[in-house]
Amino acid sequence: MVGGAVAPLLINKASADPRFSAHPGLALYGIESYIAVPLNRLDGSYFGTLCALDTEPAQLSEADFDILKLLAQLIAFEMEADDQQRRREAEFRALEDIVAIAAHDLRQPLTALYGRAQMVARRASRGGSAADLVPGLETLVVQTRRVVQLSEKLLDIARIETGDFSIDREALDIVALAQQAIEDAQIQAPSHNFGFDAPAQLTIQGDVNRLTQVLRNLLDNAAKYTPAEQGPIQLQIATMLAEADRVTAHVQVSDAGIGVPAADLPHLFERNYRALNATTLGVSGSGLGLYITKQIVEAHGGSIWAEQNQLGGLTLHVILPQ
Repeated sequence: MVGGAVAPLLINKASADPRFSAHPGLALYGIESYIAVPLNRLDGSYFGTLCALDTEPAQLSEADFDILKLLAQLIAFEMEADDQQRRREAEFRALEDIVAIAAHDLRQPLTALYGRAQMVARRASRGGSAADLVPGLETLVVQTRRVVQLSEKLLDIARIETGDFSIDREALDIVALAQQAIEDAQIQAPSHNFGFDAPAQLTIQGDVNRLTQVLRNLLDNAAKYTPAEQGPIQLQIATMLAEADRVTAHVQVSDAGIGVPAADLPHLFERNYRALNATTLGVSGSGLGLYITKQIVEAHGGSIWAEQNQLGGLTLHVILPQ
């Protein structure tokens, strides 16, 4: 922006130019000649001015303007290249963080999986009965599921980052999906109690696998941050009217767990973000589950948010168009 307008400016002799003869620059510094062009990024946004000045009059022409404009374009290209490099470096650091988190979170279930598999194998080799093997096999199922879930999260992150994340729509019963998700969550967290309140059926258009993933993420997240003795984790599904009398599905998952400080609530669905109290208490997590959940919900045209509840825990709300 030159002189209040996005336009080049050329002055050969300011003292003889009625527009600039009284300009403070001439009186203070004796500037007689001045040439300037705006510096714009490749997207057209203005970020500065490229100029040259002298205390002597000059014989500047349009050719000088052209040279200065070429220099401005070169600067714009360099700025864009620098921005791209910074973005690549930031993406690489984010990828390193994800890999480090994944390696940390995978280590625990894989170690448990390996140890339990060894124990089951030893019992089987000693002629153990089927009843003796059942507890070990159930643990193998739970730990294997944890590994699969984390690997799915990593794949989803890769799809989101590359723009390859998509959903398939079909008519589905969100209540039936929720019932199955609760059964799965009960296997994953056998010491917890899960409550369920929903109509007999509620049909919406959506992706069966993705919405199942949403429900599991919400329940697993609640179980992770809620001690079993704190009471049941409640899943509720209801219908509600939106704009233009559209019926939507309102899914709520409430717990009486450690909760989330108010300052952390707006950031809860950001990638890799974990609330301060969760890290302070040493609760393990990747910070990816709720981020992916938000992407799935929004891909369905829905919305998701979190709020503190009267039990001191957290309530997660999901709105899905019917």
